[in-house]
Amino acid sequence: MNERDEARLVRLEELVAHQQAAIEDLSRQLTDSWRQAEKLRSELARLNDRFQDIEDTAGGPPANQPPPHW
Repeated sequence: MNERDEARLVRLEELVAHQQAAIEDLSRQLTDSWRQAEKLRSELARLNDRFQDIEDTAGGPPANQPPPHW
């Protein structure tokens, strides 16, 4: 193997190492984003349930009726 081929091989190995590090970093970011999205979905579902419970128990004013201060 001549110097040119060896330099080319070293460069290719460096590129592969950088790409592998980038893939691992992106994989970690994707996993973190997925966890955060799942956490937010869970929180949204909990808040929706809580809001629905409040609406069900509040009764609220009848529809199309002006507020009491009018």
